[in-house]
Amino acid sequence: MNQPRHSLIGLLCRVILTCVALASLAACATPAEPERMAVTRTPDSAVFPALLQHAMCVRSVTGGEDTNPLWVSKVGNADFRQALTTSLGDADLLSPPDTCKYPIDVNLLGLSQPAVGFALEVTSHANYKVYNGAGAPVLLATISAAYTAQFSEAFAAIVRLKRANEGSIRESIKQFMDRLRQVQLASPGAETPVARLESDIVRNLTRLMETVNRHRDSVEAASGRFG
Repeated sequence: MNQPRHSLIGLLCRVILTCVALASLAACATPAEPERMAVTRTPDSAVFPALLQHAMCVRSVTGGEDTNPLWVSKVGNADFRQALTTSLGDADLLSPPDTCKYPIDVNLLGLSQPAVGFALEVTSHANYKVYNGAGAPVLLATISAAYTAQFSEAFAAIVRLKRANEGSIRESIKQFMDRLRQVQLASPGAETPVARLESDIVRNLTRLMETVNRHRDSVEAASGRFG
């Protein structure tokens, strides 16, 4: 009585495995979706420096790769750029057209992707550079960010890898924006720390020279009296 039942269970298992294999073969890789990589502001998000608000833009994104449908999902430059731009806009950092004071350049150094697995972890490596209006860097950061896509997120491995790519870039942008919150910026017209130090040095040297000159004059006067 149990043998036919076991045979039926075995047949069902083979059918399921065959369907899984066919689904994997039939799936085509698609590029990462910008909306899944963008960072959304939460009520408890820390504030950004006032000078960055409505003053930033994405000048360039390089290093991304186009997705080959017959291979695996990748992150393209345009999609990364759109995700970062959307994140800046949601955080009230994006500047109006032609008024950008703090341009951002990003170089996607690469994606560390697994070959197989149920839980797929991808680590992205990106170099972020932020400049002020004078062209001086105000933030230089190389960020490695990981995200693991679980089996529950997508049945097909090729889609699960795509979700891992998206989550990794989203985490990278999040860490970049956390760095932005810590940037120290001088107000327009205000002395920078370096300029303030130079002013202090010049002022102290001037005072020293004045003291030396007064002492020399005193010595010369005393020598004249006793000469």
